[in-house]
Parts: sequence; structure tokens; C-alpha cells
Amino acid sequence: MGSGWKITLKKDPLPWLLESTPWTRYKTLTELMELPTAHKDVKQAKQDLLKHPMVIKLASEACDWFPLSITRHNDPTICYYKLRMLSDMGLTRDDLQLADIIKKAVQHKEDNLFAVRVCIPEETTGYPKPDPHATEWHALPCDSPLITYILLKLGCKSQEVLQTAAALKEKWRSPAGWFCHFAFVKSFYKKLQVPCQMAGLFALEVFSLIPELKESAAAKNAYTPLEFHKDYGKSMYYFGRSKKFWTLKYPFVWYNALYLAEVLTRFEFLKNSELVKELIAWIENSQDEDGRFKPTSMFRAYREWEFTDKKQASGWITFLCCRILKNYYG
Repeated sequence: MGSGWKITLKKDPLPWLLESTPWTRYKTLTELMELPTAHKDVKQAKQDLLKHPMVIKLASEACDWFPLSITRHNDPTICYYKLRMLSDMGLTRDDLQLADIIKKAVQHKEDNLFAVRVCIPEETTGYPKPDPHATEWHALPCDSPLITYILLKLGCKSQEVLQTAAALKEKWRSPAGWFCHFAFVKSFYKKLQVPCQMAGLFALEVFSLIPELKESAAAKNAYTPLEFHKDYGKSMYYFGRSKKFWTLKYPFVWYNALYLAEVLTRFEFLKNSELVKELIAWIENSQDEDGRFKPTSMFRAYREWEFTDKKQASGWITFLCCRILKNYYG
């Protein structure tokens, strides 16, 4: 098996991963095996990836940029989650029709941050009913950073995109961070005096891709709500620490352990944190006898994808777990 991250697995899953789906094979070759993009196997895997009908369909769906207003942020069918999946698989701005999607994504900005189609609820004592036909565009802490992250992953490092990252850094100049403070959640977080965990996680993703921000004070501030939640030890509003949190689930749509491990293991300053150690132990204990990982939950919207089949090990989920271990152990 060798040394480093592989030694934590019961068996070497790499040969099996290379026989998996095109996106798993491509990312295994480029990230786990670190082969250059000019390598013949990598070039073939990329061609297979771009020709796959499910990938083509996903890109087509992502191109429909906010036909309706967001009514709930954990809806896995929102266009930016689909674009995020494509970036996770290794696509770039030059692939398929992604350049057209990018043009749409950068059209709407607010305070130098990317905006999404969403209605800001009025002050109310209850949870307001969202309007799917609202035509407002706003930059929110649980949307704007995600768009910046996706564009950076797709290879868009224009001044316009980097400007949004700089604006996000300013939002996290202190541990108070950037939080929407909607009326229906404000009292809960005000009582605890902590910003939103999801806002911190999304900000950390962006900072992880920019060398000068990766180990910065802004990144450490963005980690504050996640550390608080670990110490708090129980659910905070609708961000849980129960069974639904400890789940091997993709795509990365909302708050769960696999998503946290994916992001937090990119940072050197977090390698010895109790939260990251807890996440790594959970992942290591989730493998089967072959060093593979089985999905434990799914989004029904993606039930045709192999990473939602809870009855057998998933190549993509296994790749994600291997990459997390590689990031952590080196």
C-alpha cells in the first residue's frame, strides 16, 4: 500500500477507481495519482468525461440560470449546485457550454459580490412564505461565496472574480463574520453570539483556492462558527450534529460531515483541530473491507447517478474520501 494516506485504508482502492465512471477515473488520475493533463490516460479520461450523456445533460440544466427565485437553499436542483458538480468533476470554463453559464453568473452583483435571484423576507415573527417568482437579486452569505468558488474552480481568475473574493475577505475581518440575520433566525444566533456555520464553510471554500487567503486571519475567522458548533455539541437551528450530519452524501449541497471534511482538510492551521480529527476518524471507520465507501444518504434528484446507490460502494464517494485522507495525511 505504501505510506501516507493509503496506509489508513484496508486495501488499495485505486485499481478499482480506475475502472469506475469517467469523472471518477479522471479525478483519480489527476488528483490521487497526480498525473499531468498531457498524459494519454488523463486525456482519454477527459474525453470520456465530456462525452458522457449524464454530464452533458447536467451542463444543459445548469445553463438555465435561476429561472425562478430561490425558495430554500438546500434544494439540490438549484443551478449553481449543478455547476458546482461539473467543477468538482474537473470541467473548466472551456468545456461544453460552460462559458455561456459563466456569462450569466457574473451579470448580477451587489456590493462587489455575486448575486442570486432571491427575495429578502420582511421582518416577521414567523417563517415567511418564499415567492418563487420574485425578480430581486441579492448577494447572500450562503450563495455568493459558492458562485465565486465555482468560478475559481472552473479556471476563472479574472479581476472581476478576484474582486468578489476580496470583498468576501472584508466580510470576515472579524469573527462576527457575514451573516444574513433574517428575522426568523436572528434571535437564535444573536443569543449565541456566533455567525452562521454555512456562511463560514462557504467562505472557507473560497479562501482555500487563493494562496494569500488560505491561512489568513479571514479564514480563521470563518472557521469560528464551525468550531463553536463542535463545542456546542448539538443542533443549531437546522444545522445538526445527529445521524443526518454524519452521512456520506453527494453533491455537496448543505451542512454535513463529508462536506466539512472536504473543505477543512485543505487548511494547515486546522490539521490538529478536534473537529478535523473527529471527521477523519469517522471517514476511516466508514470504509469497508476493500477500502471502499458506500453512500449512506442520497438526493432523489440524482438517483440515476452511482453515488446515490446505498446498496454498494461508490467510486465517486470513495474518491472523495481518499482525497480527504490525502489532503490530511499528505
